[in-house]
Amino acid sequence: MPLSPYTLPGPFRRAGRHGRITTRAARLADADDTTAALLRTSVALSLTGSDMAATTTAGGTTVDAALPGVVVDGSPDLQTVTGVDGVYRLVSSAGLEPFGWTAPELLGRPLISFTHPDDCRLIEEAHGEAWRDGETITTTYRFRCADGSYRWIESRSRSIEAGGERLVVSAVRDVAERRQSELDLRRQAASDPLTGLANRTVFLDRLRHALLRLDRGDSLVAVLYLDLDRFKLINDSLGHHIGDAVLSQMAERLLQVLRPQDTLARLGGDEFAVVIEDVVDPDEAVALGARIVEAGRAPFVVGDEQFICTASAGVAVTSDAGHSAEGLLQEADLALYRAKDRGRDRADVFDEDLRTRAVGRLGTERMLRRALAEDRLRVAYQPIIELASGETVAVEALVRVWDDDAGELIAAEAFIEVAEETGVLATIDEWMLGQVVEQAAAWRVPFAGTAFVDVALNVTARDLANAGFAQSVIDQLADHHLPPGVLQVEVTERILMEASNSALTGLTFLRAAGVKVGLDDFGTGYSSLSYLRMFPLDFVKIDRSFVHGLAAGATERAIVASIIELSHALGMGVVAEGVETREQADVLAELGCDRAQGFHFAAPGPADAVADRVLGTAPAVEPTDRPIVASPRPAAQASRP
Repeated sequence: MPLSPYTLPGPFRRAGRHGRITTRAARLADADDTTAALLRTSVALSLTGSDMAATTTAGGTTVDAALPGVVVDGSPDLQTVTGVDGVYRLVSSAGLEPFGWTAPELLGRPLISFTHPDDCRLIEEAHGEAWRDGETITTTYRFRCADGSYRWIESRSRSIEAGGERLVVSAVRDVAERRQSELDLRRQAASDPLTGLANRTVFLDRLRHALLRLDRGDSLVAVLYLDLDRFKLINDSLGHHIGDAVLSQMAERLLQVLRPQDTLARLGGDEFAVVIEDVVDPDEAVALGARIVEAGRAPFVVGDEQFICTASAGVAVTSDAGHSAEGLLQEADLALYRAKDRGRDRADVFDEDLRTRAVGRLGTERMLRRALAEDRLRVAYQPIIELASGETVAVEALVRVWDDDAGELIAAEAFIEVAEETGVLATIDEWMLGQVVEQAAAWRVPFAGTAFVDVALNVTARDLANAGFAQSVIDQLADHHLPPGVLQVEVTERILMEASNSALTGLTFLRAAGVKVGLDDFGTGYSSLSYLRMFPLDFVKIDRSFVHGLAAGATERAIVASIIELSHALGMGVVAEGVETREQADVLAELGCDRAQGFHFAAPGPADAVADRVLGTAPAVEPTDRPIVASPRPAAQASRP
């Protein structure tokens, strides 16, 4: 059928400019055979002051349009024209495939009938803005497909005036994949990728809203904070894939224990938290905490292996809508720490005693930061005695804080835990290292020819995990022209067992360089003699709790004898700490212990007091009356402390 010229009513106006549309068209009965329609229209748009061209269809035919900034000639996007009533006047064939419609199925029907009910108001407002301002309006909404599903689309709409009528020209693009990617990113930002649980951000947001709702009734809000006991040991020794499997299984167990309305989140690592609303009695939260602990007791099965990893929990409850989310979570965290201090595998509740302790800890933190800023840290040195000769052969460096108000030194036991939790300990340890190395260098010349050989310094897992710490130790010794064997580093049993691979690498590096490595407080942690051969050690320190019981019973004596015998068999020296009586010193000597320290010999004191003792100006310690028992030992005697 040949095309004949056809001119749309005009002129039309767009954005203040005028033009006329000329077409070539053929006539065809419309879908219901009641009116005539354009089969196809080739439209040439000329617009004063603008290069605008378009091909368009009407009445069930295809329209391909090009409007500057709105519709692109040859675009694969769906292109439509709607009237002020929102009914489709023109529809392109391009871009309809994802939706399953044909152009005739859309023509004559209102746009709103293809819009998701939740997005209808958005579309009405967008079109109203386009008609009012004449600017391009971009809207993202859900468009109904032929099969009844919805797909996300992006519509860029602008109004024109043609034949005295206002029309809205739109270019519509399917953005379902992009929208899904955006939703996935939002979901990832709001959830834990391993377990799919809410993350810390979402948890705190829901907790804040839960607290605000307390104004509406008499209920309570509770927070449970939990983590897995000794999870780090599983993660570091067996691999992260095992650790991840354990965490995923724990998340599933927790979901089974909790109510559907409770919010469970993974805050990071092995830490989980729960928001519990509509709590009538605090005992409800306590009971839930007990069920959570019970859920952690069953073995975790990964492949053919089973792992035991219990859980500890802290509970905090409030009825105060003004309570901060962060504050309530911190209270639950404090209760969790107390549960761990009391033996793990249990739940504990935040109370006023913990609040008092928290206030005290805050004061301790302020005191530490002030001490750092005002140069009030001190080093106290406690002599270490060779039991066979009674001579001072080493010292242990201990940090102290000078308290101006009390006029005395504060021992590390009063602040070391707070220092570690707040991150201040790393700064203290760095300062201590510099002081100890400098003092060891100062003693080098005056102590030449004496029995004094080394200085012991306590280090933490965080120090060892720091990539630069071990090298800093070696560099400082070299800068002061000291051989590495002058320095001993001591780590506690707990730190050694919970240390990361990087921390163990740092420890191995120090020992390979010649620094002596010792296991402090042996017997207070995991208490397995087999650990002595698992780690790079030169000596072992027997905890004071065993030393104190030496004279009272045979059990402690047998334990100490076993530690000494095995340590010597592995080429390690043995130091006993906390020796307070001559009788304890004699028993240790009889059992073959190499060295000892404690108030029986000397209290920690300044560097000058050590010099007086080593150089003979202070009273010497008499050697033990009992003979030293020689136990079988390897030849590697030089590695002894």
